[in-house]
Parts: sequence; structure tokens; C-alpha cells
Amino acid sequence: MRAYRSLDSLSLKTKLIFGYLGILVIGGLAVSLISSSIVSSTVMDQARQKVDHDLKTARSIYNQLLASLSCTVKLSASGTTVSQHLSADDQNSLLAFLESTRKDSACDFLTLTDSNGRVILRTSAPDRTMDDVSSWPVISAALAGECAEATEILSAEQLYNENPAFCEQARFQLIHTPRAGPVTKAEETAGLVLISAAPVRGSDGKILGALYGGILLNRNFRIVDRVWELVYGGDKFKDQNIGSVTIFQQDLRISTNVRMENGERALGTRVSEEVSQAVLSRGETWRDRAFVVHDWYLSAYEPIRNYCGEVVGILYVGVLEVAYTSIRNHVIFSFFAIATIGFIVIAVITYYMIGTTTRPLRDMVAATHRIADGKFDQEVHAESHDEFGQLATSFNRMLKSLKQQKVDLEEWGRILEERVEERTAALTEMQTQIIQSEKLASVGQLAAGVAHEINNPLGGILALTALSLEDMEEDDPNRENLEEVVQQAVRCRDIVKSLVTFSRQAEVKTEPLNLNKIMEHVLSLLEIQPNFRNILVIRHLAPELPPVLGSNSQFQQVLMNIIVNAAQAMEEKGTIEITTNHDIDDGFVEVLISDTGCGIPPDEIEHIFDPFFTTKPTGEGTGLGLSIAHGIITRQMGTISVESQVGSGTTFAIRMPASEERGDDVGGI
Repeated sequence: MRAYRSLDSLSLKTKLIFGYLGILVIGGLAVSLISSSIVSSTVMDQARQKVDHDLKTARSIYNQLLASLSCTVKLSASGTTVSQHLSADDQNSLLAFLESTRKDSACDFLTLTDSNGRVILRTSAPDRTMDDVSSWPVISAALAGECAEATEILSAEQLYNENPAFCEQARFQLIHTPRAGPVTKAEETAGLVLISAAPVRGSDGKILGALYGGILLNRNFRIVDRVWELVYGGDKFKDQNIGSVTIFQQDLRISTNVRMENGERALGTRVSEEVSQAVLSRGETWRDRAFVVHDWYLSAYEPIRNYCGEVVGILYVGVLEVAYTSIRNHVIFSFFAIATIGFIVIAVITYYMIGTTTRPLRDMVAATHRIADGKFDQEVHAESHDEFGQLATSFNRMLKSLKQQKVDLEEWGRILEERVEERTAALTEMQTQIIQSEKLASVGQLAAGVAHEINNPLGGILALTALSLEDMEEDDPNRENLEEVVQQAVRCRDIVKSLVTFSRQAEVKTEPLNLNKIMEHVLSLLEIQPNFRNILVIRHLAPELPPVLGSNSQFQQVLMNIIVNAAQAMEEKGTIEITTNHDIDDGFVEVLISDTGCGIPPDEIEHIFDPFFTTKPTGEGTGLGLSIAHGIITRQMGTISVESQVGSGTTFAIRMPASEERGDDVGGI
């Protein structure tokens, strides 16, 4: 219910603007969210398609290397050179030929077996022969008369037989890798090898043996670096390679360009358990985002199978996910920025158009409020000639009729209202003056009587004490007491003088006064006093201040009382700000005296001008200063008021009617 009332209280312009902008915001958000979703899916789909393409490229390069190895082995085995050397039993010539072939083809080993699968010649380890390799699937196929190639895992012993250096090249200490499966061993000693074998036939076509060659992939970066250079071209994102290529032996990285935080290749790290289950256990190709060593990549993993179809490794390519998400976020942010700018532009145009359309109606509403306040001098301006313009014209005609009726009624009531206001103001002022005069008269009579009764005996006390002091020695122990009596008697005499002054109601001579000059004179007297040493006095004295009628000496007394009180309220440390100005409309000159003292509590401020009322400690004030100031100001047709806040300070305001009397030298100091 409150929500409906709040909506009903809104202006038509606000309702139209919020309604239109609400539709625009909802529609814009919907379009923006849908567009952002489309952009995001498009960018990420392109990234995934690129990963698939990169995986195909990596597989193609992998297969090319295997095919190149197979071609080398086939050509070497099918020629007449090997069979001739075998028939001639020329081991040295055969070894030289095979070693030259191995170097030219860049394979790691090239080995020859007899027809039973026993090694008769190794190029990489000539002294190691006669071991049986007929159980290797590719060699078994070659001995059966077929050419075969595959990726196989060779044990540490098999690697050692081919080349003792292969054992160290294939050895890896397993490194702890986040998200990888449980570790079952501390190190890996076997190696992943590209291997190809072909039958060697004699001149009669009989199989004399098999020739096989291989490339050890452990710590061999030929494939991964070739794919990385060909596919990614060395692109980086914030000093990180955008793309990564890896060959896994089972779940272990044996060849990769993925880097550790120290910049070294992440050899010995392992694939995540999720990928391992999908690729190694189920033989699937896995495409998704994956955590690779220490970052997320959009990845594709494809199983590497041996000759028998078993999964022995993984071929992996991936692109750094953040490289594409940053592109996606930049596009989405740019889209939202453009949409926001468009929304702001449309909002400004909408605000202007609706404001222009509804302005006559708003003017009429404002005019009716002013009419309700009694202001009939209104007119609604409408530049358009639509329904709003016609309504404004009708409203102006109605307003003229109401204005004439108001003039007629006001003419009858004006004189009576003015007289009532004049009499009320006069009575209020008279009552205030009577009350204050009665207070001052009563206190004055009392003060005069008390002063008369006290003054004579007080004079006797002072005279006798002074005579006693004259007759007393300087070192007399009673001298200090008598001096204290004199000081207290003088203090009593000053109080009596204040009472006598307060009781006098004699007329004083008035003259045009310049309050700025009087203020400067009073300040010149006070600022040299020790108790004003730590007080900053700030003046804002209005130039060309008109004169006021009053007594020069009495005004000095008023200003001095107020400023001294201010200094005492600040404990002689703070700021006093004095301002004079002239209100042209009501013809009054105003003096404002503000301090940063302790302030006056609300329950005391209404008594501040009462005689003998004081907030000072006993013995530090008579309570007559502000009463005398009030009497002086009110007798000269002015007003004095006070505003105060406890802890912040007090401001006294004196307002005096400006005088039309001007001379060559206006009174003042």
C-alpha cells in the first residue's frame, strides 16, 4: 500500500521518464545479456575449434615423424646393400652403412636382427648383440614379412641394450602435480619410443632378418617445439606461452613446452586424474578446460596407441584459457560500455523531450501552489498549441478572473489588517519595554538605597584602614591582613558604583554614530590587555555603514561588556569574530559578536539580561553588565539578542535603526 502511495506522489514527468527508462533498461539488459552470452560462446567455441585444429596438426606432425622413420627403415631394408653385406658377412661395411643411414634420418637407433629375432648388429651399441627382440610386436610383424610402425614403451633394460645413454634420458623423478591421481612409484625408467621395422630379404626372397629403428621421445622436443612454432608462432600472453604441446608416457610428461614457475619445462609432472581416467582408462579423446601444472587451458587430449591398440601415452595441445577469456571480457566490456553510453544519451534525450512536453503542466501545478499561498500574479507560458497549450490558455483566463476577485477582497481587508498589525506590534513592544523597565526600576530603587546605606560606612572603613597602614611598619605581620581589607573594601566600593550607575535613568545626549569607528576604538583598548594576548579577533566591518543615533560612551560600554564577557567565556584563548552590516530592506544596522567559548545552557539563556544574573563563579561578576547593555540598547530603539550552543560558542546580535542624519563628521571615536 505504501509503495502505491509513493508511486502516486510522483510527478507525471518522473513517471514517464522512469517508465520509459525502465523499459529501456529491461530491454537493454536482456539484449546485453543475450549478446554477451552469444559473444562469450562464440569466442570460446572458436577457441575450442582452434584446439581441435591444433590437435589435428600435432597428430599430423607426430605421424609424419613416424612415417619418415618407417620410410627410412623400409628403404634401407628393401635395398640390396643390407642383404649383400649379410651374404658376404661383412660386418664392418654393414655397420658403416647403417650408421650413415641412422645419422641421415636423425633416428636414435637402427638395429638388425636375424630371421629368429636375435640382434646381430646395433649401430648405437655395436658390442651388445644376440639378445632376442622377436617378442616386440613390430619386429614380430617384420619377421612375418610385413612392414610395421608404432609407438611402444620400452623397459629400462631394452633401452639399455639399444644405448646405455637412453636410460638416463628416459629416467624421470615424478613431481607432485595438483589434481593428478595418486602416485604409485617414485620414478619412471621406461621410455616411449617411435619404432618401425621392415623385413630384410635375400636375393631369393627369403627373409634373412628384420631391420628396425626408433626415436626415443623422452626429453626429445622435436615434435612439441615443431608444433608450437607452426601453430602458435611463439605468441605470448603476459609473458606466458599461449599454446602448449605435450607428449605423455602414460600420465607422465616426457616431452613438453609447458613451463614451471621457474621457467623450466614441466618434465616429470603428471596429467590430471580426470583426464587420465578418460584417455588412458577409457581410450577417449578428451576436450575441455583442464588444469595444466599451474594454469587453466582449453585442452584436447588424444590417446597414443601401440601396435596392439593399447593406450601407451597421450598427445596433448592446449591454449591458455585466460588469453581467450580476456578477449571475451574485453569484447563484453566494450559492448556494455557502448550500451551504457547509448543509454545515457537516450536518457538525456528522453529527459529533455518529456520535460519539454510536460513543462506547461508543471508550470500550472506550481502556479496553483503559489495561488494557494495567496500569490495571484502568475501566468503559464505555453509555446505549443497542443492540448497542453490549450489548457495553459484556459488556466490563464481563469487566473485573471480569480486575481480580480482577490483584489476586490483585499481592498476591503487591507486597512483593517494593517491597523490590527500595527496595534498588535505596538502592544507587544510596549509590554516588553514595560516589563524590562519595571525590572530595572525596581532594581534601581533597591540599588540606590543599598548604595546610600553602604557607601558612608564603607568610606569610613577605607579611611581608617588607610590611616592604620600609614602608621604600621613595613614588616608588621598584620600589615598583609590590613592590605587585604583595603582590597576587599575597594572591591565593595566598585560594586556600589555599579549599583549607582545602574540606578541612574537620566537622559543622555544622542548623536549620529559610526559603529565601525566605535568598534575599532574599543578593540584598540582591549587588544593590548594581557588577557587578550591569546585571542584572535577577526573583523568583518561593512564599508559605507550608515550611522545610528545613540550615546558614544554608552555604546562603548555595551561593546566592551560583551567582548570582555566573550574573552572570559573562552578562558582568554580562542577566536572572536565581529561583523557589521546594513539591511537595506528594513533599515537596520546590525553588529554580530561571536566567540568560540563554552556557550550558555538553554535553561540560562532566557535570564541572561536579568539584573544580577551571572554564570561566572562567585566573586568574579556582579551580573549587571548585560542588564545595563540591554537597557542602553532598548532605550535607543534597538534590540539585543543572543544565540548560543554549549561547547561551540555564543553570538550576540545588536540591531539599531539607521539614522538619516548625516554630517561632515559622523560621531564616533
